[in-house]
Amino acid sequence: MSSENNNTYDVMDGGGAISVEHAKNSKKTLGRLIKALAPQKWLMMIAFLFAIFGVLLNLWAPNIFADAINIIFEGVELSFTEGAAIAIDFRRLAESILLLIGVYILSSVFSYYQEYAMASVSQKLVLSLREQISEKLTKVPLKFYDTNQKGEVLSRVTNDLERVNEILRDAIMRLFTSAITIVGAVILMIRIDRTLTLIGVGAIVIGLVITMLVGVKSNEIFTDRQRSVGIFNTKIEEYFSGQVEIKAFNLEKEVIGQTKNSIDQLYQDDKKAQFIMFAIMPIIRLFNQIGYVVIAGLGASFVIRGRISVGQILSFFQYIQMSQEPLTEASYLFNSLQSAIASAERVFEIIDEEEMEEDTQTNRRIKAPKGNISFENVQFGYGKELLMDGVDFEVKAGQKVAIVGPTGAGKTTMINLLMRFYETNAGAIKVDGVDVKKMSRHYLRSLFGMVLQDSWMFEGTVSENIAYGRHRASKSEIVNAARMARADHFIRTLPNGYDTVMNDENASLSQGEKQLLCIARAILTNPPMLLLDEATSSIDTRTELEIQKAMDNLMKGKTSFVIAHRLSTIKNADVILVMKEGNVVEVGDHKTLLQKGSMYSEIYNSQFAS
Repeated sequence: MSSENNNTYDVMDGGGAISVEHAKNSKKTLGRLIKALAPQKWLMMIAFLFAIFGVLLNLWAPNIFADAINIIFEGVELSFTEGAAIAIDFRRLAESILLLIGVYILSSVFSYYQEYAMASVSQKLVLSLREQISEKLTKVPLKFYDTNQKGEVLSRVTNDLERVNEILRDAIMRLFTSAITIVGAVILMIRIDRTLTLIGVGAIVIGLVITMLVGVKSNEIFTDRQRSVGIFNTKIEEYFSGQVEIKAFNLEKEVIGQTKNSIDQLYQDDKKAQFIMFAIMPIIRLFNQIGYVVIAGLGASFVIRGRISVGQILSFFQYIQMSQEPLTEASYLFNSLQSAIASAERVFEIIDEEEMEEDTQTNRRIKAPKGNISFENVQFGYGKELLMDGVDFEVKAGQKVAIVGPTGAGKTTMINLLMRFYETNAGAIKVDGVDVKKMSRHYLRSLFGMVLQDSWMFEGTVSENIAYGRHRASKSEIVNAARMARADHFIRTLPNGYDTVMNDENASLSQGEKQLLCIARAILTNPPMLLLDEATSSIDTRTELEIQKAMDNLMKGKTSFVIAHRLSTIKNADVILVMKEGNVVEVGDHKTLLQKGSMYSEIYNSQFAS
């Protein structure tokens, strides 16, 4: 991930390094969030107005309460001073009580609509961010998926985005109402008595200082926690998908140990984050309680001297509570906001990822695609260093091309360049004489059928999976493609045949059976060119021979590139491309290359001579 003003570290955990970004530009991220909220400014203004009205009513309530107390005290005071019977003005008291109840009801109504409005704002923002991320993930180049671990990306898309949602829904408005409440309460306390207010504000200032000191450290702590969540998610995803290998190599204890390390790190970081959020509250409350004691003693003396009334001192206590509780809550929300900013920054980093170059050239099409393919001085590299440097070869329409070479020679990279999953640094790749960069990616990829080593199935019926590249195919066409791929028999043994839903419950399908479905998928699209990357690696030799016959019929008149290590596939190829360290070092058929006695003969003799 790339982000301005971020410090990047490599945290080693288990067998790999995970990129960790510490948020350094909170102002920029906060400003970007505010900008993202701009389309909903009117709804937010309504929410803020409701909040203001609700706070003003809450601030008015202690005054009404004070009047009610004073009405009672006046009636009781006369009986003590003049020896008369207690004479409370119940009519005035009832009016005050009804008014107080009305104020609380109206305040609750405003609070309800304010919460409802902010929930709408946060959901719409998160919906917008999810749509942007979803669109972004379809536009990023393949290298994004090659260089970022699934668990890290999932953590950003789910956990971080949900945290942003929670804070927007709750924290922003509560911080706003807390600020208004504190300012309003302090003003009303000054109207009652400045000396008592000075004591109350002193406790508030101490709480603010504590909050600010803690806030300086909180951002780094919350970022560390999110990093640990990402590492933990990555480990769980790896272990879940690699259970067969783990059990085959008896690595259960090692996996438990590595998982425990990531859990322990997450526990430590989460404990620090929880401490920073909750530990300051008791400290702030301690100073609040000390302030209560001092105000109670001094306030009692003021009542005795007639400086303030009993109702006023009681309302003063309510204003103290109204100002101190929001402060305590604000300190918690402030730390949560730091966490949300770190999360939002991580979400924006995905949105800011570099996208694939747009198809700016003329949208060229080939009227009758034949399948002549040429690489002309092609250069390519993932970074500054070139992996391919000056690759030149030509394949005629209808030829079957086998690509061989050691692991890491660049065989799959060549396929990716042909499909424009990666863009060349220099040179040209042409199909029927047309540079692939002059075609749209969508059109170019429609010319190829592709079967990979890793069979991919989505949740849907078997028929839907086979028809993934051609949704409007008829049932008879789907069945015919399955028969050509030798998949019809095992499909009919499934509980619901072609209508069986592919999901985790029928994970009992073997890898070879899933690969047969992928081959059927490619057959159904019937493209003019085929790309097969170890397409039969999980299929037994006998089944492969049967499939090969069907594929041979399918590939008649079609150009096909086959990455394979099996002798039958290589020997029957019209052209063999021998690759080494990213470059094509030999081109020819089986007999010609054997006679050369060069790299191909070494590969053949080492693997197939016996």
